[in-house]
Amino acid sequence: MTETYASQQPDPPNDKAWEELAKNLLRAEMMRKGVSFATLPERLAAIGVTDTESNLRNKVGRGRFTAVFFMQCMMALGVKWIEVPDSIEEGSQMGGAQALAKRSPKAPGQN
Repeated sequence: MTETYASQQPDPPNDKAWEELAKNLLRAEMMRKGVSFATLPERLAAIGVTDTESNLRNKVGRGRFTAVFFMQCMMALGVKWIEVPDSIEEGSQMGGAQALAKRSPKAPGQN
């Protein structure tokens, strides 16, 4: 009996894995820049975004936020390049933010 192509493919990551990846990418950039949840509201305010420390902790902790919020945080943190991990498992695992923060982001064209 021959398996179909679809049955040979691994199950796609669920939404929770994607949320963990987004959360870990943001937290990794905060770690790289030495920015805490206490100081992130000040950085966001500098670009015209108003939010509180507790709201930011909740939003990021859940991993459920918009692409707009993610980009606002990246701008507020002064991030120039975002390196997405090779696999969702790498970025969504427990301790993923610390592991991602230790990686050195590479600009396009660098190996």
